[in-house]
Amino acid sequence: MNTVEDQHTVEDHHTMDGTASSGSVSGRRGRGFIARFCIALLLVASMGSMHLFTSAAEAAGPDLGVTAQKSWDALLKKADAQTKASLQQTYQKVGTWTAQEQSWEQKTKTLHAANTTELARLRQEIRKTDEAKLAGLEETLKRTQTRYEPMFTLYTAVNKQLAAARAAKNKDWTAALRAQADTLKPAVQLAKADIRIKKQQLADARKRKSTEDKRLRTMLAAADPFKKQIQTAKKQASLSKERYTNALKLFKQNIKDGQPSRVLSSLNQLSSAAEKWAGSKQNIHTLEQKVADTYLKVKRELAKKQ
Repeated sequence: MNTVEDQHTVEDHHTMDGTASSGSVSGRRGRGFIARFCIALLLVASMGSMHLFTSAAEAAGPDLGVTAQKSWDALLKKADAQTKASLQQTYQKVGTWTAQEQSWEQKTKTLHAANTTELARLRQEIRKTDEAKLAGLEETLKRTQTRYEPMFTLYTAVNKQLAAARAAKNKDWTAALRAQADTLKPAVQLAKADIRIKKQQLADARKRKSTEDKRLRTMLAAADPFKKQIQTAKKQASLSKERYTNALKLFKQNIKDGQPSRVLSSLNQLSSAAEKWAGSKQNIHTLEQKVADTYLKVKRELAKKQ
């Protein structure tokens, strides 16, 4: 009986395991299908969103304001297919140019800030060039002078005493002091020569630094013509912005009038003004980049000295 019961128990156990295993596999398959289905839905939704975003970006144009935008939409509805296509295409061009203008403006601001910071850093680094070397030479000269000072003091004192002995016509005293002075004289001369050499070394180093600083500052000054050109370019950009603003006003006015041909003509003028405005901002960025390139050359020169 025990054997039969054991066999039934084992069979029941296998049956339960088999059922559980089958259920687990089916469950996992079901969950996997649902997960893949959800991912597919998300991908479709994302692609749809990207399409909508792309369409919106392509349709982007100048900021017309609520009233003018309504007039623009109404104009597109009543225009024929060919005119509508031309209007929309030119409208998008204006948006492209204005977006580029904003992009160049931001890039130029960032680059100008970096150039300003770099100029201050380079000027400071130029001032510090060979500072440690000069400080070392100055310290060496100072130590040398301090080391010889007692001997100079003694030599001065002996010569004063020698003058006094001569004035007193004391031959023995004079002879003794003369001998002492003669003994000190070669050492004093060598000490003075040593000091002169170290002073000359310091003077030469200062002169080299001055010459090098002048050369590096001249390299920095090579950016000045570009900076002047930037000021001129900014005035040109201001005029371009003014032309764009006037063209935009005319465009909005023509939208209200509702004549597609006149609107298209003013829109072409607006597109041309926007293109020139963006081009003027790009020109400023190009000049600012030339300033950055000039500073980079100075930076490389300074790196050679390190």
